[in-house]
Amino acid sequence: MSNFKWTEKLSVGDAEIDEDHKELFDLINKLESADKSRSSMANIIGQLEDYANEHFSREEVLMREVGFPGYSEHVKEHHAFVEWLDTVKKTYSRAAESPFLISDLVNDFLEKWLCEHIMTEDMKYRDFILETKDKQ
Repeated sequence: MSNFKWTEKLSVGDAEIDEDHKELFDLINKLESADKSRSSMANIIGQLEDYANEHFSREEVLMREVGFPGYSEHVKEHHAFVEWLDTVKKTYSRAAESPFLISDLVNDFLEKWLCEHIMTEDMKYRDFILETKDKQ
């Protein structure tokens, strides 16, 4: 999907989390337009790992702070993504042709996962964030 863009309807009510999500949109677009070389793909996979570690940690802290009751289930979603990314990384490192084989599959998965995750899972904690901000 060309020009995969974040829009305000994807906002979860926290500027830092929204910026994280925008960063992932940028990574997806970068992956789509990457030259599919081994070094380029390795770089993008590394960026995805860094992103997942930093963003998920930040999001989980926020969910605990606002008392989100679906915290445990949401963390399972994060773990599933990290496991998926680990599988991609292992597959990528084993096959010389993998940059060509997996880049489109990875991009498709990320697009679907990101929209599904934000629109379904992240929106579940949005009201808790907004309520907390209203009380401050």
